Amino acid sequence: MKKVALAAAIFIVTGVTVSAQQNDKSFSIKGRKSIGIGTALNNTKFLQGKNSLYTEMFFDYGLGKFISTGVFVGYQKRQYSFLSVFDSNSKSLNYDQNFIPLGIRATVHLTSFLSDQLQLNLKPEKWDVYVRYYASVTLNSVKDKFDRSSGHLPEDQINYMFYRTDEDLNYSAGLLSGIGFYPLKNVGFFFEGGYGPMGNFNIGIISKY
Repeated sequence: MKKVALAAAIFIVTGVTVSAQQNDKSFSIKGRKSIGIGTALNNTKFLQGKNSLYTEMFFDYGLGKFISTGVFVGYQKRQYSFLSVFDSNSKSLNYDQNFIPLGIRATVHLTSFLSDQLQLNLKPEKWDVYVRYYASVTLNSVKDKFDRSSGHLPEDQINYMFYRTDEDLNYSAGLLSGIGFYPLKNVGFFFEGGYGPMGNFNIGIISKY
C-alpha cells in the first residue's frame, strides 16, 4: 500500500512539474548556488538508542529555469547501553553506532507557477516552494565499548533486529515537499516534509548566491 501511495505521489508531482515548466516563463534559477544546513525533527528510519542531533549539509546548483540539483551528507551518532544478565554486578554493555547518509537530490521550484495559477503574491526572491527527489546510501558503523573476550556477549540476550545491525550500507530514495523563506536577500530558512534520509520533517537555514 505504501509503495502504491508513493508511486501515486511521484506521478502527481511529476505532472505538476511538467505543467510548471510549460507555464512559468518569468523566473529562472539557472546558475544559482545554494548551501545550507539542517536537521530532522523526528528520526524514523533508525529506532532505539540515545540519539545525537542529526545534522545534514547540502549544496545545490541551478541547472535551468526551474530545476536544481545537488549533493548532501548527514551525520548522527547513537549510543546504546544494556545490562549484562550474566554479571552479578549488573555490568553495562555499551556501543556506539554512527550513521552517515550521503546522496544526490533534484529539486523542482514551483513558486512562480503557483503564484500565477492560484493568484498568490509569492515573490520568487522571497519564497521558494518546491518538491525534491533524492537517492542516498547510509553508511553504518558500530564501535563496541565492551570486552568481547569475556564470552558473555549482547547477542546472547538481546534481539539485535531492533538495535545493532551488521549492514554496512542502507539504500533509500524519497520525495519531499517544502517551502523556503528569505527574510534577507541571500539568507533564509526552510521547512519540508515527506520521506527523508533520516526523518519526515526537516528544518534548516540556507544561503543562496
